[in-house]
Amino acid sequence: MRLAALVLILTAFAIGAQAAVPEVGSTAPEFGGTKFYNSTAPGPVTLAGLRGKVVLIDFWATWCGPCVAAIPHVSELYEKYKDKGLVVIGHTDGSSQNLEQFIKDKPIHYIVSVGENIGDVYGVTGIPHVYIIDPDGKVAWHGHPASLDEKVVSDLLKNVRLSASPAPAFATPSKVAKVAKLEESIALGKVGAGVKALEKLVADKDPSAAEAAKTSLETISVWKTALDADITKMREKGDVFGAAELAASAATSYAGSDAAKSYQDLAAELKKDPGYTVGKEFQKLASNPAEARKDPRFAKAVQAFEKKHPDGYYGDQAKELVK
Repeated sequence: MRLAALVLILTAFAIGAQAAVPEVGSTAPEFGGTKFYNSTAPGPVTLAGLRGKVVLIDFWATWCGPCVAAIPHVSELYEKYKDKGLVVIGHTDGSSQNLEQFIKDKPIHYIVSVGENIGDVYGVTGIPHVYIIDPDGKVAWHGHPASLDEKVVSDLLKNVRLSASPAPAFATPSKVAKVAKLEESIALGKVGAGVKALEKLVADKDPSAAEAAKTSLETISVWKTALDADITKMREKGDVFGAAELAASAATSYAGSDAAKSYQDLAAELKKDPGYTVGKEFQKLASNPAEARKDPRFAKAVQAFEKKHPDGYYGDQAKELVK
């Protein structure tokens, strides 16, 4: 449903879907953002790139009173859990006029995404409407933000995979201001540049700054070790596609450092593996929402995939799609 029609029937609550509504437990489709505010990512923000974190997508618009009223609640969740693996995305469309100024005036610190329309892909016909996506990319909850129990978020955060995050998190910010500032930048995805700056600070004349920088580098080292271990485990179990995507994500995080080149080379190597193409084909199947999976043609597509790839990781995963 296009925006013009949506405006006419809009209510504060979702009132039914004219497109397939992703059900709880189904793989969440991409939300369709093409322009982003408050994002430090070098490219589009996607659910695929956020795999491993808990993602809250708030479908909203500046002209929607209930949407604006819900912003403080959404912002509160973001501020409370952003360092524990929660990513918040407010998704709207071109009907939100003077959006940049609106974001500054509220203010809104989480990512704001703009797409062709507000919620067609998710079957959203009434806003505000929130979707919670778990670390595995599946829908965990959806509904009006006012009815969202904080425990839904906090419970899901227990399953966040630190190694799948685009950057490490620092449980307690450094007491040294310049180190804390670098940590904030690193947590937003600028790992490579941050590591270089921290390495210089290790030799700082101020002992407290040097020690704080060393502690931060140790935290990053632990995260990187876990990240490398996850890539290896994914590759060993046959998830070549997942390993390649994670390596490419790590390369982006480490942009400007020697580590970036290593991850780029690894991603390129994995993409040459035949398993990468198989994994890409599987992901296309897995991205079908629950409603689409009820179509007999989906079962046939899965059967064809299983016949083509009877063994291995993706063949086993395909069997789960039709249960």
